[in-house]
Amino acid sequence: MIKLPEPIIAYFDPANSVEQKAAAFNDTAIVEDENQRHQGRPEIGKWMADAKAKYNFVAEPIDVVHADEKFAVKAKVSGDFPNSPIELDYRFELANGRIEKLLIG
Repeated sequence: MIKLPEPIIAYFDPANSVEQKAAAFNDTAIVEDENQRHQGRPEIGKWMADAKAKYNFVAEPIDVVHADEKFAVKAKVSGDFPNSPIELDYRFELANGRIEKLLIG
């Protein structure tokens, strides 16, 4: 069983809505994915909704390494894209009990 902090659990929970997932981020949070940068909760929410609509994916954490407020999570990602499923690395930085930065690669 992988132990993750609540904001990261909320991000990966497939039962959560985009709004619930976006609420796990700080107001000034940054996400970098597919060579694009998204900043602020409204923009991050839009990015999540667009990605879900485009790929219809689910990401399941399979491993985690952490130090202080930084978490490197390896996840199995399945969806409507070539070579599904794949493993991706999600690098989270937390601040004030929420996600401050997320890098996906």
